[in-house]
Parts: sequence; C-alpha cells; structure tokens
Amino acid sequence: MEVKKQIILNIRRDDVRVAVRENEDLTQFYIERGDLVSSVGNIIKGRVESVRKELEAVFVDIGEDGAGFLPMKDLYSYIYDKKNISKGSEIVVQVKKEAYGTKGARLTTFIAIPGRSLVLIPFKKTIGISKTIIDPQEKKRLREMAKEICPKNMGLIIRTVASGKDKRFLKRELSELMREWIKIKKKIKIEPIPSILREEEELPIKITRDLLDDSVAELIVDSEQAYKKIKDYLSIRKSPLISRIKLYKEPIPVFTHYGIEHEMRKIFKRKVWLKSGGYIVIDRTEALTVFDVNTGKYKGKMDSENMIYKTNSEAAEEIARQLRLRDIGGIIVIDFIDMKEEKRQKNLLVKFKSYLRGDKARFKMAFKLSPLGLLELTRERVRRSVSKRFVEPCPYCQGKGHVLSPPYLFSKFTTFLEAKADSLSNSGVRILANPRVAHYFETEGRDSLMHFSHIYQIHIEVVSKEDQPIESVEVITLKKGEVIIEEL
Repeated sequence: MEVKKQIILNIRRDDVRVAVRENEDLTQFYIERGDLVSSVGNIIKGRVESVRKELEAVFVDIGEDGAGFLPMKDLYSYIYDKKNISKGSEIVVQVKKEAYGTKGARLTTFIAIPGRSLVLIPFKKTIGISKTIIDPQEKKRLREMAKEICPKNMGLIIRTVASGKDKRFLKRELSELMREWIKIKKKIKIEPIPSILREEEELPIKITRDLLDDSVAELIVDSEQAYKKIKDYLSIRKSPLISRIKLYKEPIPVFTHYGIEHEMRKIFKRKVWLKSGGYIVIDRTEALTVFDVNTGKYKGKMDSENMIYKTNSEAAEEIARQLRLRDIGGIIVIDFIDMKEEKRQKNLLVKFKSYLRGDKARFKMAFKLSPLGLLELTRERVRRSVSKRFVEPCPYCQGKGHVLSPPYLFSKFTTFLEAKADSLSNSGVRILANPRVAHYFETEGRDSLMHFSHIYQIHIEVVSKEDQPIESVEVITLKKGEVIIEEL
C-alpha cells in the first residue's frame, strides 16, 4: 500500500510545532519553544575546560549552563593533536546531541554543514550515501559524481533528495555550502570564546530541508510569513517540490482540524492499544525503555499461536511508530509474547526491521529474540523527547510518576484561545490553576497573555487555586451574564 505522507507546521507566537503523518497516523512530532531552542547542529568556538583521560573525553565550555562532552574518538587528529589538547585550548565543535538530564551536550569536531541534497564535511575525506537510496545503480552514479565534485581533503554525504539529480545541480549546491564554510573559517579567527559560528536553521526551514522529499504529498503551514520563507527557500534551489507547499487558512486551528491535538495526548500515555485488542505498556527510566506486549481483550477466532503472532506483528509496527513519535533513545527492550515457532520469530524480526526503515535515527539490534522472547536494541537520541519537554517528575509522588508540565498546560490554553477567538471576543476569561502552574502563566506566559488579550479583546485573569489539580486548568468564560466553565 502506498503511504500518503503529510508534514503539518503550526507556527505560534511562542513555539513552532511540526507533525508528520503517514496515512493519517501521527508518526513524528517536533516542537521548538522560545525557551527551548535546540542547539543540535550549531557550530561553536569553545574552550577546553578539562581533559579526563579515564573517561576518554574532553569537557568544553560552549556557552551553555554545563560543559559539553567531547569523546576522544570524536576529536579529529588531523586538526587536533590529542597529546596537545589541554585545559584552556581553543577548539571548534559541533553539537551532535542536546544536553539531557545532568549530561551536557554531546559534541564532535567532525563538522558537517547540511544542505538539501548534500552535506559538506570539511575535515574528513569521505563519501557517504543516504541509506534510503536503495537502487544500486543510482547509488553508484551518485557516488561517482560525489567523487568528481568533492573538494580536496573534504567529504560529502549524498542525501535522499539528490536522487535523480545531475552533476550541475549538485555542484551549484556545493558552491553554496563552500561559501558557508568560508564564512565560518573567517569567524573562527575573529570571534571571542565561546561563540556560535553557525546556528542551525529555524525549525520551518530545517524541517523543509531535512524531511521534504518525493515521499511527502504535501507540507501544510498555517503562517503566511513561514509559508513565504519556505517557498523562497525552495525557489532559490529550483526545487520541483515547491508546488507541494500549502498555506492553511481555515479559522479552526490546523492541529485541531487534522486531529493532531487529540493524537498528541496519547504520546504521554503508558498504555497503547492495538487494533486487534492487544496492547503495549511503555515503562521508561533514565537509561532504559521497556515495551511489554500483551494480548489484552483480543476476541478473534484464530488459534492461540496465530493470535499471538498477529498481536506481536501489530505491536512491532506500533512500537516502531512510538520510537519515532516519542523520540525514545538509549537502551530499549521489547518483551514480545512468547512464540514457539522459530520461523515466526524470524518473520517478526524481518517485519520489525522493515517498520524501522522510515526512522532516520541509528539503531543497533540483536539478531534474534532471546529464549524469553525479549528483543534488545539501542536507538540514537538526538533531541529531548516530546515527553521530556511536556511532562516532568510529579512533586506529589517524589518523581515516581509524571504530570503535565506548566509549559504544556499553557500551550493547551493558547490553543483553546485560538480555537474560540471569535466567540470569546469582548468577554472575560478567568484561569483557575494550581499555584505552581499559575506562577508560570503570570511570569513566562505574561507577554503572550497580554498579546492575546489585545488582539482578541479579551480580559484575561489568572487565579491561583490551592486545590486545583496540578495537571489541569479550569477556564471560566464570562460574557453577557453567561458563565461557561471548561476543564483543559
């Protein structure tokens, strides 16, 4: 069955939200809040804080709260002599992974400058081809072209979008990337330490660059300004995909229209139901995620072994989706329902691997199920997962559970305002919130509330209420003597 893929961008005052759907199922979700802009991809001029030989790592001041972590294996010996790296040394690094928990950002000196079709690797002589380009002849053709145009002592990675392109097209993009590299080299000489030498593109352009390819039927954006930026970006590069960019103009918020607000709530649930009545339970710790597959309320007529295989197959597909959707990284253990037949075990692994092909993260996976039906794998984690952005340890249960965070509740409230803007005009809105949540609304959210109050002509009042549950807010609307109470 052909997969219909959509990318939907919701541009708001305080954040950008991106949803990717395949056949109307939400498969990926990104968000960039004003206070949580991702640093992944930034190229930074930093200074070595310490060299830890026992950890085989270097810690680098990159201007963030904690020092960045640079493994010795990511220290390029062609540029940096490991023996001469010491405290105070100047160093140019790129952020590979965001800071996570108590861990600082993961760094590398193997700088990569991405374009739509190519990635320029200034410090490493290498030629790479995207794993999603499967045709052997096309891979060979692209590799030969890359060798011909690759600058001396540098490397190139050919991206999926390059498939079918000619040498002239690739050379034009390479010239653009080389100009970018020349700018960075000039900044290395004059900028203070620490300094960002190159900042990653804003999220709408980054998503367009990295995700928009022939497999995407349409990219829908609800901001005229972002729509124009994306169109200009693709127009300059003469992309034939420019016709797939659509401006959403309906009065209903775009995420509500496509059912994404409803789907997002499921991201935080521990139990995920399968089509046949089985379910998956997801348990997460700092270093490990466990998926437990259960037959649940399955009521099919097939025999037990067939039923188990069907449930496991559905679970494999759903787990592959959840890994992308929640951006789960680290060590992952899947506890499939036990199957006796070795042939079915092998078939299940083949299916699971096929479901993982759409995932851009790197995997390492066991070759077979353990005797107990367990499958072990690791998945690369790049950014903070959605759940880490929108839930936090519960203060009532000493971190054993999680509650929705104040930023997420504020996001829900602004969505509520956008959806009901017309009916709320010239009315009063009172927000009853737990003191912790109310504090966030009145401090971090103050400017946005003033903005909404002005453009929608609404009087907004935040009331701190001790007995209000910490993961919900109550909204009271007062208009012409009518009182409407809603729970968000």
